[in-house]
Amino acid sequence: MKIHSDPAKTAMEKVSPELRPRVQSVARATAILAAIGNESTGMLPRDVSAAVGLSRPATYHLLHTLAQVGLVSRTPDGRYVLGLRIGTLAEAFRRQMAEGPQLSALLRDIARQSGEALSVTKWMNGEAVVIDVVQGGHPIQAIQVPHGFCQDGFSRAGGKLLLANAPEQQRNIYFATHELKKRTPHTTTSVKELERQFVQIRKDGFAIDRNEFVDGVSCLAIPVPQGVSPYAVTISAPSDRFEGEWQNYLAMLRETVRAYFPM
Repeated sequence: MKIHSDPAKTAMEKVSPELRPRVQSVARATAILAAIGNESTGMLPRDVSAAVGLSRPATYHLLHTLAQVGLVSRTPDGRYVLGLRIGTLAEAFRRQMAEGPQLSALLRDIARQSGEALSVTKWMNGEAVVIDVVQGGHPIQAIQVPHGFCQDGFSRAGGKLLLANAPEQQRNIYFATHELKKRTPHTTTSVKELERQFVQIRKDGFAIDRNEFVDGVSCLAIPVPQGVSPYAVTISAPSDRFEGEWQNYLAMLRETVRAYFPM
């Protein structure tokens, strides 16, 4: 586990017993599913073993068990892919993440006005999770993350907004339990610099990432005051178009959110 700051280390020492997986085999099986899910053509057992850091016998044992319960299946060329039961779980996940028609209508309204891709992010189990996605009408669209995506929240506008407004202890725990990967040459991986950005985000009331998560894509996020935990509504656009329009996007986001969720 990589520790990025002393405050984060202190926070982890307080909560680490709760964060440690109680059943190692479940944690390892979950890691295998995640690794296979990241590969569009599936994975050979030896590649799974290398990806999750397990011995080959342990990997074969877990793959066989996962196949028996339908969570993975083996292709004729010996690769493992996600099984049909994952589809059932994914559909149930999408239903359970639904936040109601008002939030969904808000996204679609902004997408119609702007022509850009929209998403909503919220905190779920210590992660900045994308819970809804809507594509816009522009012929050239920004690459959009799927439902349930939670990786590298520190580099996404929606994740930055949620982190900036989270309690300090929650941020420390996040930094202690997440590797700050350099996704692009523009990604900020310094906790000190991120904290400086978070001060500005709280002051401005919005967050921007310029080519930090995906090179060539920029995003703007504002909070939605609805529900027990805050939501971040994010608009994404190709960076060249974003630079000329982001202030218009901000005004549109704020006006539309106020119309749907008046204070």
